[in-house]
Amino acid sequence: MGISYAIECISSFCRASAPAPYVADAWGNSFSGRCARRPCPGTRAMMTSSRYVIPLLTALFAAVLVPAAHAAPTISNGGFESGFTGWILEDQPGSEGSFYLQSGIISPTTGFDVPSPPQGTQAAMSDAGLGGPGSHVLYQDFLATAASAALSFELYIGNRADAFSSPASLDFSIAALNQQVRIDILTTSADPFSVAAGDVLMTLYQTAAGDPLVEGYKTITQDISALLAAHHGEMLRLRFAETDNVNFFQMGVDDVRIQSTAVPEPGSMLLIGSAAGALAFARARIRRRTLAAMILSATAAGLSGPGRADTIPVEVLDPNLEVVTVLNSGLSQPIGIVFLAANDFLVLEKASGVVRRVTNGVLQAMPVLDLAVNSNSERGLLSLVLHPNFPATPYVYVRWTESATGVDSTVVSSVPLLGNRVDRFAWDGSTLVFDVNVLMLRARQTDNVAVPGHAGTNNANEAGNHNGGVMRFGPDGKLYVFMGDQGRRGWLQNLPNGPFLTAPLSDDTFGGPAPDNAHLSGVILRVNPDGTTPADNPFFAAGAGIGGELGANIQKIFSYGHRNGFGMAFDPFSGFLWETENADDAYSELNRVVPGMNGGWIQFAGPLSRAPNWKSIETTQFNMSLQQLRYPPTRAAYTSALARSRLFMLPGAAYKDPELSWRYEIGPSGTAFVNGNALGSEYNGSLWIGSARSFGQVGGNGGSLYRIRLTADRLNVDVSADPRLADRVADNLFRAQKFDGTESETLLIGRGFGITPSIEQGPDGNLYVVSLSDNTIYTIRRRP
Repeated sequence: MGISYAIECISSFCRASAPAPYVADAWGNSFSGRCARRPCPGTRAMMTSSRYVIPLLTALFAAVLVPAAHAAPTISNGGFESGFTGWILEDQPGSEGSFYLQSGIISPTTGFDVPSPPQGTQAAMSDAGLGGPGSHVLYQDFLATAASAALSFELYIGNRADAFSSPASLDFSIAALNQQVRIDILTTSADPFSVAAGDVLMTLYQTAAGDPLVEGYKTITQDISALLAAHHGEMLRLRFAETDNVNFFQMGVDDVRIQSTAVPEPGSMLLIGSAAGALAFARARIRRRTLAAMILSATAAGLSGPGRADTIPVEVLDPNLEVVTVLNSGLSQPIGIVFLAANDFLVLEKASGVVRRVTNGVLQAMPVLDLAVNSNSERGLLSLVLHPNFPATPYVYVRWTESATGVDSTVVSSVPLLGNRVDRFAWDGSTLVFDVNVLMLRARQTDNVAVPGHAGTNNANEAGNHNGGVMRFGPDGKLYVFMGDQGRRGWLQNLPNGPFLTAPLSDDTFGGPAPDNAHLSGVILRVNPDGTTPADNPFFAAGAGIGGELGANIQKIFSYGHRNGFGMAFDPFSGFLWETENADDAYSELNRVVPGMNGGWIQFAGPLSRAPNWKSIETTQFNMSLQQLRYPPTRAAYTSALARSRLFMLPGAAYKDPELSWRYEIGPSGTAFVNGNALGSEYNGSLWIGSARSFGQVGGNGGSLYRIRLTADRLNVDVSADPRLADRVADNLFRAQKFDGTESETLLIGRGFGITPSIEQGPDGNLYVVSLSDNTIYTIRRRP
């Protein structure tokens, strides 16, 4: 990738005088093609000093093209930080369990204590929720080169039986004791479960009778030089295998790598150094800072490609569209973009609490607002919207999580109880000045504290997630605010008696389960621009009948029974509100929200007809919890009818199925409608959805963009392009980290955008995509 990128940058540089359209970045550099999407740093200096750059790039290409002597074969993603990308998992037919991604100190499905991953945040670990029996392999193919090399990995064994065995089989169904771990190098033509002498080229490790049954991660290293030499130029297979037919078993694997044991030839670095020396000779013609940038950026382009948080190139799949980088420098965790006018917008930074202004592509030095935020997990500076009559009415609404210390913090407990705020600011043309508080919502999650009168909790720590955060002004001039469930388990999560079965029937240490100020969560709120409550809200009369703090909160509710989400958008044609909702493990949702809607959470997620399947997934796969351990999924209803009967219905409430669901979590995020033909008439009225996880985090469809078409009446998702979606559920395949794209192929429109919490349509009609993980703002436009 690095070579082709550098070549394209040269091509762009050589075409600098051509009449083709170009895009300028904040420094005035011009790019086209891929360089327009991922600018090549230092291009401006190259354009003015080309005769000094050619030797450098020539040397760089030579460095890339000439491999170092004794180059070792490579294992990709040996630390599993990109999920199982590069690896293949297979389970013997009839097996219970599989290999899963492991983080923390609890095994993936059974809840045994296990050591945390020794390298990074994730390891691969086998587990079986029902204790087995099963046989599982995890393998990757690699090319054998004539290298002097060693293969190493970190291995954890958790055998919950009373012995190991070493049978000549990986078949879990054999009658004899078969409880073992083995790591081998095989031929690629072999069955993945084979132990035949002709298939197994080398056994790196195998358990034996008398070995410790439970042993923390240990480093295993084997010299494989002779094997590589004997099979030079062939593809070989590294296999990790575990078989158990007696009792629970966890096998953890991490930090798998092949390392050269010989000193590589220094030719590559000499070439780079020679080219750098040639450029240094021209230092009188090129400023030192520019020279340093050219060397560093050219090295990065030639050897590893341009640096981005995601790991696949950014692209749109329609050849009539293109992606252009608007801004990719000076930002830290951007989470939102709001246009003041054409070529004039505000950018929010989640963790710094800073709102920045960008005018004509230039990031202004002074922030327009700096708030002391707590940015632990999903907290921070979350969203900003303009008054619908802006700028004549110069109000700006900001949703943020307040730090209890008065300075930016990531400490989970360092928030006021009601620390999720919506504040109104006045825009004076250059800064935002505080005007009035509109809402104060729950921020602190103390579910790790025992509730008086009840048994203690298994939650180890407080949490900082499920804050929701997105806000929109509707066509009715009202402010809509999405508030996540905060891990609460009360009325608004369809538990009229809270999470406990015996008195006191509370939600947590602060009371509940009724939605007082500390328990108003899992809702979309609808308020007037001044913070007062509209009299036409769906539960206004019900709240008036209750009275007090509780009644006033119920009056603000537009819909409830929501888990957590990051996307809301109003259809510019029908005026309906659409929102995305994240799953725990099963059934991400896209909803058309109607007044008084009850979304069904926590009794189920996805369509009502799938409630039994939702329970099955949540109780048998992944970690069998729904964050709040006081209400485990085992208490959910077995039938759709019983689940429906358990919903807590406020007077006037109505349940409604999602318009579209994904069987396993797909991570929907920022959401926007296209209004107009700037992208082409075929996109007018379409709904675009981003991703809450990047490809670098989860593989699969992480970092993707989806384009949803609606039916002619604007009431439903148009699924006519794929008959598999006729049931309005994308039955994506089970993967340990979810995010599989099966049955979403016709919805996919872009890849490689990373975490995209915000998509907005600009005054020019183009879509602007904010990538928090790439620290970049992209625009998607019609290709000239």
